[in-house]
Amino acid sequence: MSELDSIDKEIQNLNQNLQDVLAEISELKKRQQKYSKSKQDALVFIEKAEKVISLAEQGKVQLTEEQKLTIQSALLKIQKLFSS
Repeated sequence: MSELDSIDKEIQNLNQNLQDVLAEISELKKRQQKYSKSKQDALVFIEKAEKVISLAEQGKVQLTEEQKLTIQSALLKIQKLFSS
């Protein structure tokens, strides 16, 4: 194998490595966007839950035990998800 062939092979290897890194970066960006969307959705839920809890504390709405447990469970799941 000539020196030129060796250089061409090295360039091909570097090009493949670069393509692999770019693909990994793209995948990482997708995951970050998905995480950001999930976090945004969780914040919207928390805001709504706070409003419902506030209304319940003021006596403006009545929550069943099942509804209270559902809200509590969802908030705990959100806490676990984003605290890790």
